[in-house]
Order: sequence, then structure tokens, then C-alpha cells
Amino acid sequence: MAIDLEDLPVLLGEVERFALARIGAAVAHPENPLDGVTLAQLSAEAGDMGLLSLSADPEGYGLWEQPAEKAGMLLSLRMLGQFGAVNAGVAFAWHRIALAAYVARQLRLPLNADAPLAATLVPTGHLGLARTSLARWLTGQPPSDEDSALLADWLNRREHDTVLYAPAAWESVLLPVWDQHTIAWRRVNRSDWQVTNCARAHGFDELAAFRLREPPASAAPIVSVPGDPRALFTRVLKMDMLGLMAIGGGALARAQTMATDYAAVRRQGGKLIAAHAAVQQLLTDIESARLRVDQALGSFGLALDEVDLGAVAASRIDVHKHLCHAANQAVQVHGGIGYMRDLGVEKILRDQNMLRLQAGGIHDARQFVAGWKGASA
Repeated sequence: MAIDLEDLPVLLGEVERFALARIGAAVAHPENPLDGVTLAQLSAEAGDMGLLSLSADPEGYGLWEQPAEKAGMLLSLRMLGQFGAVNAGVAFAWHRIALAAYVARQLRLPLNADAPLAATLVPTGHLGLARTSLARWLTGQPPSDEDSALLADWLNRREHDTVLYAPAAWESVLLPVWDQHTIAWRRVNRSDWQVTNCARAHGFDELAAFRLREPPASAAPIVSVPGDPRALFTRVLKMDMLGLMAIGGGALARAQTMATDYAAVRRQGGKLIAAHAAVQQLLTDIESARLRVDQALGSFGLALDEVDLGAVAASRIDVHKHLCHAANQAVQVHGGIGYMRDLGVEKILRDQNMLRLQAGGIHDARQFVAGWKGASA
């Protein structure tokens, strides 16, 4: 079922109502992280509504079901923004679950619609984005011996830990591997990993953190990509990076509302703090970041294959830097109370920091962008 652009306002209105009424009610007390049972219940409800679809035949309106069409891309990005405005951890979990379902469909792997939290995805290797080697391979250059060695090490799950942030109930993870000079995929069951539970992460309070190591005698089969493996991996990276920006934009929208509302009622020195120049500058920084992410996502509101991965990566470097800065400014508007967990604004800052670290992070992404531009020139 094709999505019509004219239907987006109605669909997004339903998504917003669900996000505010169900997710919002469940996370109303930020100092008490969402428990696994409630997350599973919310995920099941999202599945029943078709927002989190694990169908083998994508014909609905779920996350990342129809990215090949402009309307499908816009719907997924705006949905993630709405979820992120209520809770970035839940939005991130659903984003990666939906990506796993997308890849599984392309690989013709079975999906378990009865267990929405069972499968997730890690789209990258142990550090960064493989410098410039990945960019050269994705742009069609035959991998040199040096590039092959670096990509093999980047995706080596036996010698390097794979860090996973996911619902505690996850059962399998889908991830790329370097095989025969190309990227293939593996779906590895939890029981087949050496799994180390980590201390609670800096953000994403709703999720758990794990370090995974593939044992030497792993039985998980390698699944080759039907068609062009470069095209699939390029699409996955684009969707992941854009999704992270959309979630961050939604979270910042919530932080901006909190900061603006607080500045409009808090008095200091005999007047509202919104009248103080320092607070006005903080609010201006937040608004500037909002405009950056809105403009960036607006420029990528195209069918997936029309979006340039190098441009997405470059935009993400800029956007996430400003998202984190603006979230910090929202904390500062609240003064000392901004650091209290029961308010919730400091959680938005922590979640922004976690979003910045995903998909290879933004620091080493500069090498990827340089490699992409050099190979495309």
C-alpha cells in the first residue's frame, strides 16, 4: 500500500496521540526508568497499530517499511521525531528494531511478529566507520589489500567487542560481516554470543547495555545479499544516521518547550528570567539548533536512493554537535534544578550524547566523509 503525501498529517496526528498518551504516561517520572515489561507492552501496542511492523510483506505505515518512496521516508523520520520528543530511548529501540526488520526482508530472513523486542541490529563495526576504506568500497572501488584488511578488522566480532544498547529481552542481533571482499550479514542468537552485561549506560535509561563477543566456533551462518551488497549497506547507513538525527531533533523539541516554559514563569532579580540577556542567549542557541536539524532533515526528505550518504554523514557531524550543545543549554536555563533527575531535562542531554555515539560516532565520521568525497570526485 503506497503512502500518499496528503495522508501524512492524519497519520502523524495518530502517532502523536499514541506517543503522548501511551509512551508519555509511562515515562512521566524520568527518575524511574521504564521497565522491560512496560516497554514490551508499548511495543506490542505499536505493533498492533502498524507503527512497528514485523511483517514479511511491508504494505503498511510502519517505521522503515517504505523508505523507497518520499512519503515513506518522511513518515518514518517524523514518527521518530515524535517518539523522540517523548522518550529518546524508546525511539532508538524501535528505530533499530525496524531497521533489523528492513534488512531481514532484504535478506529474505524470517521475522517473528509475535516478539517485537526479539531482534535488533548493529550496523557498524567496533570503532568509527573504517576510516576511508568503507567509503571507497561503498562508492564502487575494488578493495585494496589494505582496505580489505581494515574492513575485516572493523567487522571482526571475534577479536573486538560489539557494544549493544537494546531492550533487555533481545534474543538476536543482525549485523554486517566482511566476507570474500564484500559485506554480508549474520543474524546471531543471544545464546551464541559471549555476552557481558554492562553497567547502566550514560543515557538510554530504558535500555540495557551489553558487550558481545563472537566465540571462535560460532555456528551463525553468513547470509549473502541478493543483488548489490553495497546498495543495501548504503541504505542501512543512511536510514540509521537520519533516524538518529530525527530522534535527536524530537528530543530537543521537548527540551526547548521545557526551557521556554520554565523561563516564562521563573523569576530572579525581580523579573522573569526570560528577560535576562544570558537566558535569552541560551534560548537562542536552542532555537538555532532546532532550525539546523529541521533544515537538515528537510533536505533529505526524498526517496532513499536519492539521498547521498556522504551528505548525510557530513550533516550528522554538524547536527549532533549542536543537538548536544543545545540540550546542555536547556539544562542551564533551569539552573540547579536542571540537574535533578526528576525534572527530565538532564536526561535529554544524556540521551543526546548517546545518540551522538551511535552509527560510528561523529568524530571518526570525518574520515569517512573525506573518503566519500575523494572517491566521488
